[in-house]
Amino acid sequence: MTRSEGLDLNNLDETTTEEVDDALIHVWSWRGPLYEMYATSLQLDYAPDFGKISRWASDIFGRPAGERAVVLQSCQNIHSYMMLGWETGIRNEFETLRRNGMSKEQVLELVMFSQLYAGMRGLGHVYHAVGDFLPMFGPPPQEALFPEGWAPDPDAFKAGLDLSTRELTPSDADGITEWYEKTIGYLPNSIAFGLKRNPKFLKLNRARWERTLKTVPKQLAPYLMLRHHTITQSVEGLKESALLGKAWGLTPDLTVRAVTNTAMYFTGFEGLYAAYEALDPILENWD
Repeated sequence: MTRSEGLDLNNLDETTTEEVDDALIHVWSWRGPLYEMYATSLQLDYAPDFGKISRWASDIFGRPAGERAVVLQSCQNIHSYMMLGWETGIRNEFETLRRNGMSKEQVLELVMFSQLYAGMRGLGHVYHAVGDFLPMFGPPPQEALFPEGWAPDPDAFKAGLDLSTRELTPSDADGITEWYEKTIGYLPNSIAFGLKRNPKFLKLNRARWERTLKTVPKQLAPYLMLRHHTITQSVEGLKESALLGKAWGLTPDLTVRAVTNTAMYFTGFEGLYAAYEALDPILENWD
């Protein structure tokens, strides 16, 4: 018998009261926000076969695939919930990441990275979700587990900007161009546009991007970017994200995982259209 969190996944056509109770007890065991309990009960009470298959599919990306899988999924979810303004989800991911080894300071690095996309609205949602109890947010009970080779590297983000002035200097422009060409192989049109049309913005926004992820693995930057651009269906964004991930040690499997996890929870199969166009050629020639 194959059981996952109390559910017999070998029998989709029958779900006992005991299975439902065991599943809900499991979800409540870490005393987090109640949304997972009521979402789970809604599925198991009214569409138990769908709920079981959903649990089966969820096992690929989170529990019980392992702590690394949970951490990767929750890091992406912080970004998505800030974009969506789902404050219950934000609070849940703060607690999930703390429970799995990330300090509040590390989670807030993800928040600041995501703020580059979610703006002040995103920060407002984070404050409403967790701001009142962040001063009391306890230390993690363990160290977070990440894929092999993932590590902090704040210098990897830096293009040598001269922050003694807000103006884009010729050296700044050369440094930014060289960073992209060296790291992903070309200068994205988005950066070329910024350099040409609003260089001061380009410099200062790049400076913000460089100073977000300091104590968490640098690989989380492309991993979160893959989530964002799968949802927005940006072919060029996905291409840039994948090439940055490749340069910084993401594997093809982790790249696909970042995209398909997003499709499972946020876009459905339609989210894979842009991924096919942007990523399939890169994945075919990864080595």
